[in-house]
Amino acid sequence: GLCPALQRKVDLFLNGTTEEYVEYLKQFNENRDEPDNAENIKKCSDRTLTEEDKAQATSLI
Repeated sequence: GLCPALQRKVDLFLNGTTEEYVEYLKQFNENRDEPDNAENIKKCSDRTLTEEDKAQATSLI
């Protein structure tokens, strides 16, 4: 399986809110641009991935 930190990141990316995901990432990143980039990627995935897509990705991982 995945290490707990990576598992949490994946879970928040697929199933959490944008705010939860970005806040979680902030603890690992000192780069100020990283949260903005992560927020944009998360919002894009939320718009394009269906619940079925997310469930399949979760079960794969």
